[in-house]
Amino acid sequence: MTSEPHTSPGHPANARIAAEQVNFPRPLKGSASQHLVVTMLADYWRGSAAWLPSRLIVALAGSLGLSSSAASTALSRLAGRDVLEQSNAGRTSRYRFTPEAKARLDIGVGQIGGFGSQERRWDGMWTVVAFTVPESSREMRDLLRSRLKWLGFAPLYGAVWVSAWDTADELEDSCRHLGVENYVIFRTPEAELRGRPLIEAWDLEDLRRQYTPFIDSYGRKARTLDPQQLSGAEAFKLRTEVIDAWRAFPWEDPGLPPELLPREFPLFEARRIFVTLYNSLADAAAVYVEETAVRLAPDLAGEIRAFRVKA
Repeated sequence: MTSEPHTSPGHPANARIAAEQVNFPRPLKGSASQHLVVTMLADYWRGSAAWLPSRLIVALAGSLGLSSSAASTALSRLAGRDVLEQSNAGRTSRYRFTPEAKARLDIGVGQIGGFGSQERRWDGMWTVVAFTVPESSREMRDLLRSRLKWLGFAPLYGAVWVSAWDTADELEDSCRHLGVENYVIFRTPEAELRGRPLIEAWDLEDLRRQYTPFIDSYGRKARTLDPQQLSGAEAFKLRTEVIDAWRAFPWEDPGLPPELLPREFPLFEARRIFVTLYNSLADAAAVYVEETAVRLAPDLAGEIRAFRVKA
């Protein structure tokens, strides 16, 4: 049982596009059973090829407040989404992440773990994309908009989207894969822009407000919590809840460069809270998961990896 940092390895275009096709449940405001199970499994078995018996997953999900039926239904639906693959050993159902899901998790975990970090420096350049998708291809247009949002773009005008980061290669890969042909992507320096400021593509006050519940819920705990005073089950539950709440933010916030944000933007306080709780609870939570695995699935002893994020 060890702790490892989250990493963000590079992925060739074909592998990245294949990974994008895995139908992960979208993070929601508040916990839902499918993405709570994904969060839990990714936290401790993302890098493992071991088969996890359903009794172990259901038991751990129970520690998070999910009923046996809710956890079992979540597993079945995640298998239907190609997030998990299923195998039977006698009367026991077993699950593990599909290879494509693991590739997607490698990408997503790097983005989620690094979200809000001020280490990434802005080069003063904007990425702009303009596109046309026929009304008859509405599904293609919706998929493109969803992909743009995940890459950190926002609509300045209906079909003109902007991002402060250099994601041109990833976006071009996605356009080709989706079959979008009528588009142009270019980079432009901030100093040469005229007219409407591109930062106005985002409602910064709306972005600011989304962090209030997180800070209110977990800020005091981050300041005062002594992990030694918690049981393993309590540490496991709180750690899972914290990252499950945190992982929703990159869907709504593009992670704009600090240079473009108001002073004391709450994203940075929220990140400090997240990193403090997530990392400080890692050891106690991993011990609890290991003990549960030893009791219900002894073959998995030593397979547990409690991941950490870089402060």
